[in-house]
Amino acid sequence: MRIRLAAAFLLIGSTVWGQANPPRRVPPQHDLMSYGVVETVPGMDRVAVKEVTYKTAGGQALTMSVYSSPSPAGAQPAVVFVNGVGDRPGGPKLRTWGQYTSWPRLMAASGVVAITFDARVDDANAADIRDAFAYVRDSAATLGIDPARIGAWACSANVRAALPLLMQPEALGAKAAVLYYGSAEVPIVRTDLPILLVRAGKDRPQQNEGIDRLAAQAFSSNAPWTVVNLPGAHHAFDVFDDTEESRTAVRRTVAYLQDRLAPPPNAAAQPPNDARDGAVHLMVGEYAEAEACYTRYVAAHPQDADALVRLANAQVELKKPDEAAANLKKAVALEPGIAEAWAMLGRIEADKKNYPAAVDALQKALTIAPDDAEALYQLGKTRLAQQDAPGAIASLERAVELNPGNGWAWNSLAHAYMVAKQPAKAASSFEHVLPFAPKNPTLLYNTACAYALAGDKTKGIDLLDRAVAEGFKDKAGLMNDPDLASVRADPRFAEIVKRVP
Repeated sequence: MRIRLAAAFLLIGSTVWGQANPPRRVPPQHDLMSYGVVETVPGMDRVAVKEVTYKTAGGQALTMSVYSSPSPAGAQPAVVFVNGVGDRPGGPKLRTWGQYTSWPRLMAASGVVAITFDARVDDANAADIRDAFAYVRDSAATLGIDPARIGAWACSANVRAALPLLMQPEALGAKAAVLYYGSAEVPIVRTDLPILLVRAGKDRPQQNEGIDRLAAQAFSSNAPWTVVNLPGAHHAFDVFDDTEESRTAVRRTVAYLQDRLAPPPNAAAQPPNDARDGAVHLMVGEYAEAEACYTRYVAAHPQDADALVRLANAQVELKKPDEAAANLKKAVALEPGIAEAWAMLGRIEADKKNYPAAVDALQKALTIAPDDAEALYQLGKTRLAQQDAPGAIASLERAVELNPGNGWAWNSLAHAYMVAKQPAKAASSFEHVLPFAPKNPTLLYNTACAYALAGDKTKGIDLLDRAVAEGFKDKAGLMNDPDLASVRADPRFAEIVKRVP
């Protein structure tokens, strides 16, 4: 029979093989529970330790150890080391292990009150964890703790008990958590609780598989988790691996808790930076947030033309063309040399089918920035709407030369070539669009028409077949479109038409 580890090293060195006599005392070098954290800092030997009873259950007093600096300056942050495996009757209490006496001294010497506690096993364990945290919050003033700055630390099997409770916002009241080489199955991951998850690369594969699933769940939820992998570390590396990798991870953990449990910043000392925040929101496509930032900024800086342009950019994306146009006109009145402003105005006017005004604005943009590929595309698209095929082709050819990845520009260029009776060039341009939408039935149909007009009947019928396979349904168009006249005699054409609903 195999004996599984119940915690970091819960059963190793303490198992009694069925004998009635007291177990032989294991020498310290072989007692895995005697090992302490590999990192030390000055002052650990001067940490004060206070024992308090936090609850009584079934006539049993449950005690917690409170580690604190001998001379704290005001209410301190605190971290509670979760006892999620409980204390077996007759066995050593978790809070007496070297791991759970040295880590608290390290944290207390680093300015964070550390707490360990007794807990029962099995079904009673969750209630004891909740009650321990509740006692810390309720007795914060007596313990010298700020109740708004309490964190949690759990490792190995303790994570299985701690994490489900941490995912319940009101269960523990923790503001941050650290999870070492352990995992748990939880239905949801909170997106408001920062967590440091540390993975030991040389742990058992099944242990890391669970950690990897948990990390993937946190990432998919976009939760504020920091995941650290230690390639050379073993399970319980913080007490067994006396390496620089391990010590660095411990120092990083202390810093993580210090940072996350630090006093909240003084809002008055850090005024909002709407210009910076608006730029960030605009960059990542958060247009409503960008609009809000730039609206506030422009209210305070009405002569900032660039801010007006960025506000308009957000409004264009939010489908607010009238508001955007008004801000762009203010911007160019202040600074006529902003090409982006004229280009956006041109796009807005083109969308409204005000083609002369669109052309005027776009030409002004191109006078300032002749190689603005987007302005060239918008001008070409507008010229095409005006049935000016030569003008459209001139602008669009330059647009795709400058930006070959603009599928919309290639599509407009293909249509311009079709209007100009240049089907071979149209077919070639449509081919540049197909990688962006290889299953679009209308695009496949248009490309088939271009090839048919260019005299490539085989290519035309092949693309027509693909268009119908992808859902093209205009049977009347197939039968009557003059662009397809050259392929209707092909025996495959009749079979393709039969497949159209």
